[in-house]
Amino acid sequence: MTAVIDYLKNIFQDDLVYTIFLSALVFGFAYLLAKLSRLISKKIILPITRKTISQLDDQILEISASTIYRLFILGGFYAVTKIFRGKLKLYKLSSSKTQIEDYPFLEDILVGLEYVIYIFFIFILLILSFRIVTIIFDWYAEKINAHDNKDLSGSLFPLLNKISKILLTGLAIVILLSHFQIDISGFIVSLGVGSLAIALAAQETISNMISGFIVMIDRPFRIGDRIRIGNELVGDVVGIGIRSTKIMDFDKNIVSVPNNDIVKSRIVNLSYPTNATRVLIEVGVAYGSDINQVKSVLIEAAKSHPKSSSEIEPVVVFMRFGDSSIDLRLDVKTDLYSDAFMLGSDLREIIYKKFSENKIEIPFPQRVVHVKN
Repeated sequence: MTAVIDYLKNIFQDDLVYTIFLSALVFGFAYLLAKLSRLISKKIILPITRKTISQLDDQILEISASTIYRLFILGGFYAVTKIFRGKLKLYKLSSSKTQIEDYPFLEDILVGLEYVIYIFFIFILLILSFRIVTIIFDWYAEKINAHDNKDLSGSLFPLLNKISKILLTGLAIVILLSHFQIDISGFIVSLGVGSLAIALAAQETISNMISGFIVMIDRPFRIGDRIRIGNELVGDVVGIGIRSTKIMDFDKNIVSVPNNDIVKSRIVNLSYPTNATRVLIEVGVAYGSDINQVKSVLIEAAKSHPKSSSEIEPVVVFMRFGDSSIDLRLDVKTDLYSDAFMLGSDLREIIYKKFSENKIEIPFPQRVVHVKN
């Protein structure tokens, strides 16, 4: 190797031309290493990772291979700067001086090139981080079937992805400014004061955003679920946002409920873990009625309706001795919660007709008055 370098040195008598030639050789070697790394990744490593069940390692390897290729190219440029500065000793010049000392204008060129190389280095790593974060979120979403839940695939994961990229970008900027010895302490203090002012001014909005994040993580309901919030609002969830949750009530109106109110309220999910729900119908019959006959009529009425569950038998419960009637309750299950309202209405009509057919009396409110002289 030394003999080859000496031979080349005799050909190029000028030290600058000789240095340029050796720099080209070093850069060419770095380029060959970049090509070799891509070939090894494509022909050896990638076929091994494809044998695994998960596609995560395949995707990460593919983007890492292109990143390594670019880093080798940058490494070649960096080695060239070190050769010109005399810090990479591959040979001995005729002069004892370095190229910087012989040609002072090279200092500005090398400094600019080193800055550009470092910026590209951070930029390449940042792009790699962006892609890895996106791949991980997509992989996890596919793993838990989040595409079936629009609140995750449409809101939570894109939000987390953006937040992660913002944090990574901020970290990259801090690293660059620190490398260039730029004092950012004043900027950080100003940013902290500004953030505090914004937080105080938008306290309610930030509270709703945090509550929205909690709702998306805790997942007490999903888009399409029918829920009851407190004792007032019942409807179907049509959207889960960062600030509010949108619910369609029975009048087909969209009600936007702040997420902060949802977190503080008692939530009943009528459609989870199954879409089945129950319909309760209370009815009073006159004293003296045959209870067994009344129960049979109620059960027959429940079974006659097509929307009643065929898997769960209806149940009749003796509730109380009322002032004017014997009170019973019919408990019927339906397989789809959206059918509950109309099922209850239909069953009341059927019960009324069957009571009339079987001479079962539904009494009026009555009082017994004792008069004393």
